[in-house]
Amino acid sequence: MKLEEILNTVIQGDCEKVMAEFPAECIDLVVTSPPYDNLRDYKGYSFNFEGVARQLFRVIKHGGVVVW
Repeated sequence: MKLEEILNTVIQGDCEKVMAEFPAECIDLVVTSPPYDNLRDYKGYSFNFEGVARQLFRVIKHGGVVVW
């Protein structure tokens, strides 16, 4: 996926899979609130913390910010 294709766009999907398509170091800021330790019922949805964190680390620009 080219950066121009994702600018000013809302993308819906599995965040880990979607970010895998992004170029490396292309994101300035991420603000997220993933599910934590079964504090809420997400009706069977599971969240791969490690996989998402790996992708966030890969796509965030040097000096970028992740608000987790």
